Amino acid sequence: MLRYGVIGTGMMGIEHIMNVRSIDDAEVTAYADPHEQSRIGAATVVPEAKAFTDHRVLLESGLCDAIVVATPTHTHAAILEDVLAPH
Repeated sequence: MLRYGVIGTGMMGIEHIMNVRSIDDAEVTAYADPHEQSRIGAATVVPEAKAFTDHRVLLESGLCDAIVVATPTHTHAAILEDVLAPH
């Protein structure tokens, strides 16, 4: 089973969560978003996944084998620096 983490759970993040859920042998185990309403939306789709307010804490959690970045485009570079940093 490939464990996915989703960073950013707004409209596009929820779309990515739904896509991962349709893949055999894949599951969303965690998601991160600083906005409470976005986390609430994700919890309705993947209630079994762990929620984080900070993507760096998600990355340190050890809950994910793969990461989907679904945040606003202008935030991708900074987030990818964190994703690619040694953990």
